Amino acid sequence: MSFPSMRRMSLVSRLLSLVLVACLPGLAALIYSSIDLRNTRYHDVNAEALRNAHFAVSELDQVFEGIKGVLHAVGQAAEVRGNDITQCQEYLTRVRAQLAPLTSIVILDRDGYSRCFSEGTVPTVSLSDRYYFQEALATRQFSVGDYTPSRLSNRKIVPVALPAVTGDHVDFIVAAGINLEWLGRQLRERGLARGSAVTVADRNGIILAREPNPERFIGTTFPTQYMYLLSEEPGTADIRSRDGIRRVVGYVPAPYTPFGLYVSSGIARTEAFGPVDRALRSSIMLFVLGSAAAFVLAWLVGNSIIRRPLMQMVETAESWRRGDDSVRNHLDGRNDEIGVLGQTFDRLMDENARREEERELSEARREILVHELAHRVKNTLATVQSIATMSFRNNQGPEALRGFQERLQALVRSHDLLTRHNWQHADLREVAEAALAPAREDLAHRFTLSGPPVDLRSAIVVPIAMIFHELCTNSLKYGALCNDTGHVEVRWTKQPDERGNLINLIWSEHGGPPVKPPEREGFGTRLLTSLTRQMGGSYEMNYAAAGVVCDIRLVTRADNVAAESEPASD
Repeated sequence: MSFPSMRRMSLVSRLLSLVLVACLPGLAALIYSSIDLRNTRYHDVNAEALRNAHFAVSELDQVFEGIKGVLHAVGQAAEVRGNDITQCQEYLTRVRAQLAPLTSIVILDRDGYSRCFSEGTVPTVSLSDRYYFQEALATRQFSVGDYTPSRLSNRKIVPVALPAVTGDHVDFIVAAGINLEWLGRQLRERGLARGSAVTVADRNGIILAREPNPERFIGTTFPTQYMYLLSEEPGTADIRSRDGIRRVVGYVPAPYTPFGLYVSSGIARTEAFGPVDRALRSSIMLFVLGSAAAFVLAWLVGNSIIRRPLMQMVETAESWRRGDDSVRNHLDGRNDEIGVLGQTFDRLMDENARREEERELSEARREILVHELAHRVKNTLATVQSIATMSFRNNQGPEALRGFQERLQALVRSHDLLTRHNWQHADLREVAEAALAPAREDLAHRFTLSGPPVDLRSAIVVPIAMIFHELCTNSLKYGALCNDTGHVEVRWTKQPDERGNLINLIWSEHGGPPVKPPEREGFGTRLLTSLTRQMGGSYEMNYAAAGVVCDIRLVTRADNVAAESEPASD
């Protein structure tokens, strides 16, 4: 437009034209902010989808670890290792009836022929050509196969196999079929956001489990255009599923999962970008309203009230473009449309910053909790398995069951003590009192506990508690607590050491029946050996005629307790 033409325009038209031009930078800022926000959200959704996929892998790994533990227990059973086929078959039938994850269990010899089968008559077919059988035999490790019709039960299963090894020799293979309906329930119980999906497939792209709509997908093969997902490294992809929903999918191919299956987790684009789109529409609407108000104000007041706030908004947008998200418009003192527009942008950026901070904190807490929970569950299951193995190794009667239950109660008491201290540490005296609580309830006058404060890290609280429990159990059965006159003294000392603190813990008994050294190593000795080795310590057992004396030595890290008091006793 030429200057002569502008001279012919009215003042109102000039002001409206000026407002129109002044609004263009605000529109540019809005578009830039919207595009930048959408790109940021897109990267966040990709990262979230990949995290969800890895989280699903972690959960499925726990499932397969549990199945592996079951197969290991079956492989160690006396009924399976014996020569009685009928007894072996009856045992497998009983075990299988209690395991919803498995459709059947079979014991295979090294040539792939079944010795006994949980479903009845042993079919005379060889499974030696199956991938999972060959891998388990070659690697002597747990192996997961591909989706296949079982030659033994004709079911559609995912086979798994674990070799039973003695020394360097594979005795036989314990194989089983995973119940795909049960596997689908495990995914369903995780809970899915609206529009999300989780898929598990084998190495060939055959879908084993899928939520939602499992009936439409299980047993089908990946579309050809998505087969590349099976061989690439873990990542994300923007795909349209066969249910017609576009999703951002995080995937972990089979070679990168511990159990050899493909896992993906998808987030629906409509759900992922819905808040961004709504915010964009709101911002556009607010911009339109603010521009209309600006025209009215320009008509009534003029350039001075319009230009200044608009330029301030442009400067703020430029700061955002340069990456300085802390800059705000600060138009809180204005109640007109331009002020509302500036305040809306400020709130939008404040809300984005707050949500990002909350998301990062929440994600960090979730990651810590998941890893901590997985670590503690694995350690607890390993401890229970070790206790069960030693408790029932030589005796499986009521006495062994009662001893196993008492040891589990000791384990529970030590866990309760750690829970009260947030699983960080516990004092040695508290550990002793918790472990000896059942006996001291009626026999407190026959115990003496003495020693300085000793801060134990959580990793050795459970072994120490189990040692106290085992020594107390032996004393109640054979030692100083089995009569009416015996007494138990537990004392400990602490000395500085270059590695931390050297702890010398002594359990001594007197006043009981005469002591005779055991003729063979019993459960208690094996347990003491295992637990002290686990703590990196040592022990010495003296079977003196006056009473048993157990001297345990270990090193703990230097603690930060307040000034130590004099050794207390009771």
